[in-house]
Amino acid sequence: MAVSLARKPVPPHRIAASLLFARTFDERPQLLRGIRGGAPIIIIDIGDRIMLDEVALAWQRILFGDDDKLDGISIVDRNDSTPEIHFMIVKEPPKPQVRASNGDITLEELSMARPIIAISPAAKSHLPDVLIRAATERINFPTLDLATIAQIIRIVTGKTIRQPIDANIVERTTLADLVVAVRYDRTPAECVAELRRLSMAKENLKASRELALVDLHGIEEARTWAEAAISDIKAWRDGRIPWSQVPSGIALSGPPGCGKTTFAAVFCREAGLHMVAATLAKWQSSGEAHLGHLLRAMRQDFEEARANVPSCVFIDEIDSFPSRSGVTHSHRDYVVEVVNALLAEVDGIKGRDGVVVIGASNEITRCEPALLRAGRLEKIVTIGLPSAVELELMFRVRLKSDLAQEDLATIVELTTGMVGADVERIVKDARRFARQADDRAMTLSDLRNAIVRPEVRPTEQRWRHCVHEAAHLLVDVILFGPDGVLATMASIGRAGGRSVRTIDPGRFFGTPDDYRRRLQVILAGRAGEECLLGSVSHGAGGEPGLGSDLEEATQLASAMVTRLGLAGTGYLTYFGRSQNVRDELAFAEIREAIGRELSDAAMAAEILVRAHRRALEAVARLLLSSGRASGADVAEVLRGRGSDRTARRVDPLRAHGLAGSERSWSAKDSPTAREPN
Repeated sequence: MAVSLARKPVPPHRIAASLLFARTFDERPQLLRGIRGGAPIIIIDIGDRIMLDEVALAWQRILFGDDDKLDGISIVDRNDSTPEIHFMIVKEPPKPQVRASNGDITLEELSMARPIIAISPAAKSHLPDVLIRAATERINFPTLDLATIAQIIRIVTGKTIRQPIDANIVERTTLADLVVAVRYDRTPAECVAELRRLSMAKENLKASRELALVDLHGIEEARTWAEAAISDIKAWRDGRIPWSQVPSGIALSGPPGCGKTTFAAVFCREAGLHMVAATLAKWQSSGEAHLGHLLRAMRQDFEEARANVPSCVFIDEIDSFPSRSGVTHSHRDYVVEVVNALLAEVDGIKGRDGVVVIGASNEITRCEPALLRAGRLEKIVTIGLPSAVELELMFRVRLKSDLAQEDLATIVELTTGMVGADVERIVKDARRFARQADDRAMTLSDLRNAIVRPEVRPTEQRWRHCVHEAAHLLVDVILFGPDGVLATMASIGRAGGRSVRTIDPGRFFGTPDDYRRRLQVILAGRAGEECLLGSVSHGAGGEPGLGSDLEEATQLASAMVTRLGLAGTGYLTYFGRSQNVRDELAFAEIREAIGRELSDAAMAAEILVRAHRRALEAVARLLLSSGRASGADVAEVLRGRGSDRTARRVDPLRAHGLAGSERSWSAKDSPTAREPN
């Protein structure tokens, strides 16, 4: 079919739409004959919105020339030799009354035996059911290919392209890229060069973050789900199983930076899924925050997914859709309608064949429970902090060939408790350090410098930090064992030291005593400072922005009182799913119960550190001299084998001029030493 184009410059994306639409009917000559002499029912799905807009402008001219001018839904009155034609272009999912009206019009046209052409992103959700059932031809609109791009360049520039276009460039070229690269004032070679530049920019961006599922460590359960889903999606594509047998909904829960978004992107790439990324904030910002604007934006994202199956809708921060039963404020109706709309989309009322839905949250317990039930986001995967082995694997993946022969044990130790996003940032910073230092090869020191701030603390302050972390470590080992716990004194971020546990204690069964022991560990730093230094610092209390010990302990005690039923028979009440401790503290009885739990735990921690005062001081000295101490080191000290080793070393307190002040640290007489009940 010949395409008539004006001599003046024509946008390349308009030419693309015309060429591809013309090709669609050139490859099906019977359709055009049928339109002129019969009554075919033709449905065309065009998932690309830009392409759909351009086809809507060009299709009539391509088929019938420039004589007829049509807008909206109408009938074309032609000469006696050509039947009337009904056409329908639906760009947005219609409201129920509009869909019903379109169905009535379709029935009328069918009864008159008129040809019908219907164009939409996805027929199932945009067009009347009766039209879909009556369709004699279903067409998926073709995508850009090498021949079409070459023809577009020839039409726009007026010159034939002399050099072949790389297939990878074609694969990554969009309609928007054509507008940027292909211009009438350029030669074909310049157009191709610009397309190559745009393609390389995409490739570089992709390569900088491109990982495979096998490269994702610390999320084994999610990875297992993804591998099974990819296998089943392939079986569905081959027609061997229905979509109902494909695992198509998962909710990921974990701390910020643990890889939830990266997992979704990698899974979509390996499964060959079109990815639609969404958040409640994105939907709200689509208009003026009116409910109708939000719901329309939500609907459009799901329609885009349905128009590009197989696809995936990734919804980040799904805890933004809270439990409807817990919403009590004045805007409750608004929130409930938003949640209901999401449930309807995820549930597949409009059809979810070929669409996977992935949700991600830092606090999955705040989500609407109906969103997590079977048939929606039915698989819930909790992602924790990576182990030492997983951290090293994360570093190796991102370092690639750099530092291949180096031992990363010290780096892993410093980053214990961090997540994948931290690892990525550290490696990026280390590469920058090496690049700015005469573009030399990266060294282990570059990695360390990307983690640890230069040490500028006064000795007195550093000693206080050592005492604080030593107390955490000591009490943790005494109550939960030495495996998988470590304290370091490196200045990382705003913290001057930290004590972390990477292995769940085997003795934790969720009993009141278990939680109270956990409270003792959290408050031990405070008790250690009081024991050895005679006072506590704000680091043991509520210094803003650090997630302080007191904040963490209060949150845990609040959970014991309000949700877990672990604060005694006098407080056996469930106060709801809310995790807003500030709201819970508004109730006097809750404040009283939380205060009692914290006071009891603080007293027990103080008794415990005073009972092991010499061990506490030995561990603190070890931290001051070497900058680290493990659970095994503490166990050795407690067994009495660490004292001589510590004594034989240069006394770090004397070396720093602090030995004379030791008397003031023990000025208070400690109570009779005893183990806490």
